[in-house]
Amino acid sequence: MKILKKLSLRYQLMLWNTFLILFALITTGWAINSLVKNTVEKNMVKDLTASVVSIQKMIDTTVNASIHNYLRGIGEKNVDMLDQLHKEAAAGKMDLAEAKEMGEKILLNQPIGKTGYIYALTSDATLAVHPVEGMKNRNVSEYELSQKQILEKKGYVAYTWKNPGEDKEREKVLYMAYFEPWDWIVSVSSYREEFIALFDIRDIQAAILSFQFGQSGSSFIMDGEGNFLVHRQLTGNLSLLKDSESWAALLAEMKRAGTGTIRMEWHEKQGEAPRERLFFSHHIPSLDWFVVSSVYSDEIRQQLNRIHQIILAAILMILLILLPFSLYLGRSITRPLVRLAREMEQADSGVFDIRAEETASGEIGRLAAHFNAYMARLKTVHHELNREIEERIKAAAQLNIFKKVFENALEGISITDADGHILDVNQAFTDITGYSREEAAGQNPRILKSNRHDDAFYKEMWDQLKTRGYWAGEIWNRRKNGEAYPEILSINSIKQDDGEISHYVAVFHDISEMKLQQEKIQHQAYHDELTGLPNRYLVRDRLSMALKAARRQHTMVAVIFLDMDNFKFFNDSLGHASGDVLLQTLGDRLRKIIREQDTVARLGGDEFLVIAGDIKFQKEVLELADRLFEAMKAPFVIDGHELLISLSVGITLYPEDGADADLLMKNADMAMYQSKISGKNRYHMFTPELNRLALYKMEMVKEFRTALTQKEFRVYYQPKVDPATNCVLGLEALVRWQKQDGAPVSPGEFIPMAEETGLILQLSRYVLEEACKGLKILKERFAFPLTLSVNISPLEFKQPDFADNILKVVSSHLLAASSIEIEITETTMITDLKSTVEKLNVLKTEGVSIAIDDFGTGYSSLYYLKKLPISTLKIDKSFIDDMTTDQNDANIVETIILMAKNLGIEVVAEGVETKEQFELLAKYKCDLIQGYYYAKPMPLKDLILYLEDMS
Repeated sequence: MKILKKLSLRYQLMLWNTFLILFALITTGWAINSLVKNTVEKNMVKDLTASVVSIQKMIDTTVNASIHNYLRGIGEKNVDMLDQLHKEAAAGKMDLAEAKEMGEKILLNQPIGKTGYIYALTSDATLAVHPVEGMKNRNVSEYELSQKQILEKKGYVAYTWKNPGEDKEREKVLYMAYFEPWDWIVSVSSYREEFIALFDIRDIQAAILSFQFGQSGSSFIMDGEGNFLVHRQLTGNLSLLKDSESWAALLAEMKRAGTGTIRMEWHEKQGEAPRERLFFSHHIPSLDWFVVSSVYSDEIRQQLNRIHQIILAAILMILLILLPFSLYLGRSITRPLVRLAREMEQADSGVFDIRAEETASGEIGRLAAHFNAYMARLKTVHHELNREIEERIKAAAQLNIFKKVFENALEGISITDADGHILDVNQAFTDITGYSREEAAGQNPRILKSNRHDDAFYKEMWDQLKTRGYWAGEIWNRRKNGEAYPEILSINSIKQDDGEISHYVAVFHDISEMKLQQEKIQHQAYHDELTGLPNRYLVRDRLSMALKAARRQHTMVAVIFLDMDNFKFFNDSLGHASGDVLLQTLGDRLRKIIREQDTVARLGGDEFLVIAGDIKFQKEVLELADRLFEAMKAPFVIDGHELLISLSVGITLYPEDGADADLLMKNADMAMYQSKISGKNRYHMFTPELNRLALYKMEMVKEFRTALTQKEFRVYYQPKVDPATNCVLGLEALVRWQKQDGAPVSPGEFIPMAEETGLILQLSRYVLEEACKGLKILKERFAFPLTLSVNISPLEFKQPDFADNILKVVSSHLLAASSIEIEITETTMITDLKSTVEKLNVLKTEGVSIAIDDFGTGYSSLYYLKKLPISTLKIDKSFIDDMTTDQNDANIVETIILMAKNLGIEVVAEGVETKEQFELLAKYKCDLIQGYYYAKPMPLKDLILYLEDMS
């Protein structure tokens, strides 16, 4: 290209003109050559394909004709035999039934190929003759083949058929001959492949060999074993040939491809270079034949070589003519241009008064005129450009100053277009938001949206921008890392001369630090500096708000005043620093006890206050107080010292004890003082009635603990009797409390209290020990077997070592686990199904029986009966009481008994008191009866007498 540029314009035109025409000729020749080549090859492939298809059709036609003639001969021969039998029957030599029977035998005794047979079909599609047993007299009109036979009655039919157990359909052929006297459509049928032997390849050999392609191309047929069936020159098996390797490779490729075009490098003679050979093969599966047409590829290229020579000669001839013509054309065109170029060179010095000669004709003359006009305008523009350059230098200096201000401003700045797309941001924008200039460019300022403002806020912002042209205010946005932050933001719209808005400029300042300082000051004003809890000012405000909510919702608010017992002693003994840590730890523990919506505050010193709103029942307040005292049982570890802390607590309730915050706090303080003077470590209700209940509960807990120590509890036994034999088969252990002064305490009072306080665990262990002792005595005294049932509380069942404890106690008294039955309620059973199944399976494996107490009052789900290893159901007393007067209860009891028996589960009816109840349960075949009808719960000595009487 460098050499070409050094040439003059006339020679460049000559060379470019020659090159373009030569390029066009070569391209056209190449396209013609490619088109001819593709056409010749396609035609040759098409000829090969057409020849193979023609040969295949000849084979199919010949095979079909052979099969058709063969089957037709069999069919017409059999019709002739049937006609002879019919004539003999008509002549009286035999009756018609005998003739048909003989005809049927003749048809069935003729094998057709390997699997073929002859059958006869009537015009109503009923099989008159068929070799398969059970098919005769069967109507087969539902088959499409049968419908065609009925319609045509005679002729040749080809179809596909799949027998039961076969994977795919196969081709089948059939010839029909109609014998009208008996209305028999005699059908000769077999698979088409069995008649291939009728075909003689010699019938079409001459036609196959007539196909020729080029000088050596031809068609041939080879079977799957490599035997040449038809070939111009070759016979026998390919293994006998000199080029057997090429033929073997061809056969393998044809087997793989089946049907299609194959190109191979063909080694015809050893030592000679291979020639490419083109084959088109088609596989005939039924014959395992390959019909092939082939030709050498170089015979196709011989035609192309002649075309190449013609094209090359044409290009050389055109080139010889083109060179002098291009030279003449270049000189003619460039002569005036050369003169114009010399004149333009003089203008390069900066003299704008140079003018070109306009005498040339045509485009060159017009070009000279335009050049002169251009030089005149260029002179004018040159002066204007110099003036504009001076102005631009001044503007650039000013813009550079603005750029420095923009980049170094402490406030974040963003510039958007009229549609809100960010065009540019400064470094402060990146420092504050985390978005770089590249990340922000093209985005909408919505990427900073914090979702702390509603749609109305943004609507008002944009309305003001449109009407006033600016907006300023405080707003929350979000940084790239997701952190929300406050900022002071001002947005101004930039308008064009026509008043249309072209840009928006937003300037903002991060005020996060300012907000944090404000929040810190506000937090210090309303929170205790030591514990971080709300102080007296904030808790009074929250209590006022809780009272307003309670008035609207008609609920109660509890105010709980807490004072640490003996705090002065701890503070003086351990030091004020440790005392402060103790107060902080107590605050943390109180915060964990209360609900999320409640408030715990420190009023000062060792005084704390808890506000519990949304109270619906007084019981909730007592439960909260119990949790407070329960939380104090764990020691406080302060500087290595374990401290047991107690609280004196006073409780007031809105609205009973006061209607405003100050009064409630005052009354709670008074109630707390009452706890102090009553001995500390307790709570006192300001309401007299609640105070009485609390004192009673505390007293009962105290007495209960004493009763456990002094063994005031007694185990009573209630028999379970078989209604059919009146034999005692089981006992239920029940606990009774009789104080030292002889006063009994109802289980309905102390059992719930024991469950609530956790003392039920000690009581249950005591009852199990005493009941096992009693059972041991009974087993030594009486020979008949007894099963002892023990009630298990939900709290006891939740213990991780529950099953081990039961088995250890039973084993310690030398009792078999099978003599013990535990009773659990439905509610206990479904609390944690997975854990329940695991625990009960442990007991069941050891032999302990499982009973569901109070069945019918809980969930009563059949799913649990199926899932759990249940052995006994106890029907609740509430159903037994009314079963003699309420048919619904009677039906429920009967249904439970029937269901349990079907599941193999024993049924116990508890609370049976009347003869009518007993008789109805006996009628329903209930397994065991428990209740006053037989006996009340009794101590062990009375039970022994009762069992002796029953014996």
